[in-house]
Amino acid sequence: MVDRDVRLEALSVLCNTPVTSFQAQTSRNNLNLFGASTMCVQGFMSAAMGRNAGQMGLLIDEDEFFDSRYDFDFTHIKDTQTYYRGGEVYQRPCGWLRIALKVWDKYPDGNAWLGERGYSTTTHSKHGEWPVSYHGTSKKGAQGIIVATYEPGPGQKYGRGIYSTPYMANAIDYSKMFTSKKTGKKYQVVLQNRNNPVYREKHNKGRYWLVPVPKGLTQTEEQELVEKAIRPYAVLIKQL
Repeated sequence: MVDRDVRLEALSVLCNTPVTSFQAQTSRNNLNLFGASTMCVQGFMSAAMGRNAGQMGLLIDEDEFFDSRYDFDFTHIKDTQTYYRGGEVYQRPCGWLRIALKVWDKYPDGNAWLGERGYSTTTHSKHGEWPVSYHGTSKKGAQGIIVATYEPGPGQKYGRGIYSTPYMANAIDYSKMFTSKKTGKKYQVVLQNRNNPVYREKHNKGRYWLVPVPKGLTQTEEQELVEKAIRPYAVLIKQL
């Protein structure tokens, strides 16, 4: 669906640091990975927050990070029915390619947050399922995904934490674009998440969702909170 290098470039944009993989380095016969920090899928959100990046960026094992079984091409799809996830309307990412992350059986509380069925195309919600949101890193970009001054709308600011939205149109306003060094083409990238309603605040008539992250937490405490509250499960890419 998407070239390996483009996927890694998209992750680099989301994490604000170079991301490579064991597989990519091996295929290039280049194993100079000194200073790189290993990133697992459970730590992706923390990495996107600017945590745990080594001198040489981040390193992943593609076999443990991506789950191609659940990749889906929404490029030419236009929905004619309403979908629900976690009791909320789910606007599917029509027009985008979904690169699935390997999150099944990766968290200690099981798979109910995904609906216990993986990435189903059914329209209804299931008990214990978390609703879907989208996040495009701030236009300012430098602060990564967790910020104190993120403004989801003109003059609006609701506190420090992780912002996302159930509406792709809103996420696009804060998404990043990049030109691939491999293909020479321009792409847009957005993160697709599941939000735990217990930790979520709704603002601006539900257009924006906030997971509050108070100041003063240790890095470990912050990561534990994030993993309980919001979990990326796919990277969305669109060729422009």
